[in-house]
Amino acid sequence: MRHLIMFVALAVMPVSLAAQDSNFALTPVPRPEPGAGWTFTPSMLYQATWDDNVLLLGRGDEAPRDFLNVVNPKADLSYTGRRSDLALGYDGAFLFYRQLGNLNSYNQHASVNAHRLITRHVTLFLTDTAAAVPTTELVQFIAVPFIRTGSELNDLRAGVDAALTKRTSMQIAYDFEWVRFQHDTPFAALLRGGHSHGMSVALRHTVGPRTTLLADYDVHHAIIADTGTFDVEIVDVGVEHHVTDTTRVYVAGGAARLAVSDFGPARTGPAVRAGLSHQYQRAALDVAYTRTFVPAFGFGGTYQNEEIAGSVRAPLSRRLYARSSVSWRRNEPLTAGDVHLESIWIEGTLGFAVQPWVRLEAFYSGSHQNDQTAGTSGGERGRNRVGFQIVTVKPLRVR
Repeated sequence: MRHLIMFVALAVMPVSLAAQDSNFALTPVPRPEPGAGWTFTPSMLYQATWDDNVLLLGRGDEAPRDFLNVVNPKADLSYTGRRSDLALGYDGAFLFYRQLGNLNSYNQHASVNAHRLITRHVTLFLTDTAAAVPTTELVQFIAVPFIRTGSELNDLRAGVDAALTKRTSMQIAYDFEWVRFQHDTPFAALLRGGHSHGMSVALRHTVGPRTTLLADYDVHHAIIADTGTFDVEIVDVGVEHHVTDTTRVYVAGGAARLAVSDFGPARTGPAVRAGLSHQYQRAALDVAYTRTFVPAFGFGGTYQNEEIAGSVRAPLSRRLYARSSVSWRRNEPLTAGDVHLESIWIEGTLGFAVQPWVRLEAFYSGSHQNDQTAGTSGGERGRNRVGFQIVTVKPLRVR
């Protein structure tokens, strides 16, 4: 309950500190007008951070603290054409600790986003994201305890968007997810990893100028390394309504089914999702809630995942801005004896645009988790990071 209270309090504060995520689209940065051709956007971030639990140890353990410097070069390359658009991104951060030099590491993130208009009513799309990070809490894995061990993932989605009629559209997509953990610590050896294949179908039918009916079907076949396989199906229906030109709400409900697998008998449970988004000039508020069955690549098996996420972005003056985000998640296993987890991520940034291409930001980032893992002492663990960063971004049109 205290996590829910904390979430609501932060989500409704437009001037609160906001997200430290370097991949976040920063409001004050000017972007070139869309047009045919290529745009190259190099950027550089320097960050000085104080970390109060470098090793992600549990409560009661002597957690080492340290100061670290982060040098984070990034580059984005995008193309906009008459029938196609493409965006490529790479983000690599070097982490240098002042005292614990043996923990120096290198984070990597890459992404691809592409669309191709085949006809006036049919569009092909592809998105792919990949990451390699030194801890499990940095990428918000589902049903994975916070530990300091190398983690890698890749998430691919490709499909087609089609306008069937003036009021009805459909999207069909294929999903592939791959997760791997390094087994360099005793507890990390328990993490499995694996991959999954899936397909989703989404129908949208407009019934008025502000209202759209929703229908979604999703099926995934997951393969857990050295453990087994299982299938999850989710179906739901709902409605999306634009209350005003700047406020949108949606709600959908249905059922999630876990088929008979190596992890136990078939199970059926509720699938619920809802959200609210509000845009006011350059300020924006987004809140979303989901509850359903999901595959978990940590210990294997399927979990009931319940999650609330919210973010606020607001300009405070012509040059001053703030962002905040909070995510709360509860993972309940469907197999007796597995891990129960409750996690929360809180991030915030208060920034000042020194020049259109240079920003100075103060930030806070916290991640906390309460785990009750079978065969371990469980307990609470987390970390808090606070510091400042200098960001430079300069879009360049490529002729």
